[in-house]
Formats: sequence, C-alpha cells, structure tokens
Amino acid sequence: FTPAAINTFAGAVQTGCGQASSQVGPFYCPPDQQIYLDTTFFADVLQGQLGGQGGDFVEPYVLGHEYGHHIQNLMGTMGKVRTQEGADSDAVRLELQADCYAGMWTRYAEDSELITLDDGDIAEALDSAKAVGDDRIQQQSGQRVDPEGWTHGSSEQRMAWFTTGYEQGTLEACDTFSASEL
Repeated sequence: FTPAAINTFAGAVQTGCGQASSQVGPFYCPPDQQIYLDTTFFADVLQGQLGGQGGDFVEPYVLGHEYGHHIQNLMGTMGKVRTQEGADSDAVRLELQADCYAGMWTRYAEDSELITLDDGDIAEALDSAKAVGDDRIQQQSGQRVDPEGWTHGSSEQRMAWFTTGYEQGTLEACDTFSASEL
C-alpha cells in the first residue's frame, strides 16, 4: 500500500493527468497517485456556486471521496470503467463507490476514535454530497436535469451511497458495479 499525496493549488496545476484549473474541483490523478485540491473550491464553488452549507466536516468528506479513488486505483477498479456518461454508466458507478468508501472511512475513523463526530458532521457530509450531485449541478447552472449527461450520480444517489458506506462499512456493501440499482 502506498498512500496518496495531497497537493493543494490555486488557479491551475500541472499533474500526471495534464493541466487542470480551479474549474475542475478536487480530483485524484491515477498516473501520479495524488489528490489535488484547489484552495478556493470549498468557499467559492461548493458553497458559493452550488449552495452547499459548508461546515467543518466538508473537507474530510471530500478527501475521503478522493482517497476512495486512490483505493479504487490500487484495487484495479478504475480499469472497469468503460462508459463515461449516463445515469447507469461505469463512471457514475465509480463515483458512487468513492462516496461509499468515504462513508466507510468516516465510520472507521469514528470507531477507532481518530475523530469525534456529531450528527451535524454527518449532515454536513450529506449536504456536500447533495450539492455535488449531477442533477443539482445541472439545475444550479440553469440547465434541465439530463441523466444521460451524468458522470457522478444524482444528489440522492451520492447521499445514499455515503450512508451505505457509513452504516454498513464493507467493501461488499460498496460494490456499485454489481448493484442492480444505484
């Protein structure tokens, strides 16, 4: 196991995945096994543009999700992605699994007393998952909701899969690639 490095940036950054701007938001880059966080994302995008409530557990949720992508990369799950768009696409399944892994990490961190959570923390994570759902992003940008253009899943799905990881805490429960319904 090799931990993923976390890099913060403002404006733009050069990565193993190419050039990325603040418009991309937080992301994981498989070739260099690093997580990239734009320092303005939480205030400017998540709260400002997407209407998320913010709070002290928003950043750990986002990091948990991005670290979930690192785990997927190490386990070879990223290689299962064949379809890039659509409500039932592999890309959506990958993103929802990363949300589930974020929920698993949250439960583990709480159970092992790495962090102390309250109901407000879980609510903040769920609100962030809701804010970054494809349906919510489409609505906030003045578009109609079009599941055929989804790459990350709906707000409801993102919240549900985080909750599944938090409540069940197993890799089997987070197997979105075998799930008949997302």
